[in-house]
Amino acid sequence: MKNIILLLLISSYALCNGQTDSSVRSEIEAATLKEQKAFKDGKCSEVLESMDDDISFLANGKKIPSKTIIEKFCNSISRPFKTPTVDKLDIYPLSGNSGYTIKTLEYTTDDSTKTQEFVTKVWQKTNGKWKISHLHSTVKKVPIN
Repeated sequence: MKNIILLLLISSYALCNGQTDSSVRSEIEAATLKEQKAFKDGKCSEVLESMDDDISFLANGKKIPSKTIIEKFCNSISRPFKTPTVDKLDIYPLSGNSGYTIKTLEYTTDDSTKTQEFVTKVWQKTNGKWKISHLHSTVKKVPIN
C-alpha cells in the first residue's frame, strides 16, 4: 500500500511539473518569437521593452554596459538579415517564472568558412511579463569541413 501511495505521489508531482514546464516553455517561446520578430523588423524600442532595465549583456565575452548600447546596435545593424542554414531554439524552463533559451544560428560566409552564433537568454517573469535579465551572444567564424 505504501508503494502505491508513493507511486501516486511521484506520478502526480511529475504531471504537475510537466504541465508547468510545458506552460513556461510556451510562454518563453512566445516572448522569444515576439522579441526576435521585433529585432528582425528593426523595431528596437520593442526589443528593449523585452529586456529588464538592469539586463546584463555579454557580446563575445565583453560586458556591454547598458541598454543604450544595445539600442544603438539594434538601430545600426543592416537589414534584412541573411537566411541562416541552421536556426535552432532550445528552451529550458527552470521554474514557473524563469527559464532560459539557447539559439544556435549558422550562416555560410564563403566557400570555406561559416559563421556560427550562439545566443543565450535568461528569462524572468515579473508582474506577469517575461523579460530578458541576461543575454550572452558569441559569434565566430569557423572553417567548413
